[in-house]
Amino acid sequence: MMINIAICDDDKYFLDYISCNIEEVLKDEEKIIAINKFTDGIELLESLKQENTNFDIIFLDINMPNMDGIEVADAIRRKDNEVLLIFLTSMEDKVYQTFKYNIFRFIRKMYIDTELVEALQSAMEVLKDEKYIFQTIEEEIRLYLREILYFEFIDRVVSIRTFSRKYKTNIRRFKDIEDIFLSKGFVSIHRGCIVNENYIKSIGNLYITLDTEEKLSVSRYKIEEVKKAFIRAARRG
Repeated sequence: MMINIAICDDDKYFLDYISCNIEEVLKDEEKIIAINKFTDGIELLESLKQENTNFDIIFLDINMPNMDGIEVADAIRRKDNEVLLIFLTSMEDKVYQTFKYNIFRFIRKMYIDTELVEALQSAMEVLKDEKYIFQTIEEEIRLYLREILYFEFIDRVVSIRTFSRKYKTNIRRFKDIEDIFLSKGFVSIHRGCIVNENYIKSIGNLYITLDTEEKLSVSRYKIEEVKKAFIRAARRG
């Protein structure tokens, strides 16, 4: 298996530095690691237009000329919600502008030596994630767990909410979903909804807010269980 990594930063010295660090951190991985370097966001996006060009991880500098990292992330997410986006930044005040793009990690450049290791180790774990096949009304879809925000049972049909859209499946028993996914990082918030605990941003009075800012109601019988899941996810980082 090959892991394709892209790094986009207008600082050529830093580009070479992080590339060498990535090679060092991943040298013991039993996979082929391909690293592609770009000094411009437009150049990266042009590369992604080429046939059979896909990246598993993309490192993006936030502050770049011509097209900054946030604009590049927006363009990428319009077509690909699977790639792991990792922002490189010296400007922590811009972090809050990026949440809607499903960013995997933020690495502060002044702490690159320590934060890069954790980010890559976590990314390798995520890339082991298997895809699940679902039959929707229109087509068969394949989704990673990390793409799924929550499952919902409405009008006797299971729907799947991802970062980009909602799918209506042909699944008629919500218990079939619960039996599989409650042991895989999802938590029940009421009888007809289980949520990916990694994407719970905050907990209010009988409701939760997701990373997408969407709010979902929580049963009073489930609130303690949801709080435990929230803490569990926070400890995992």
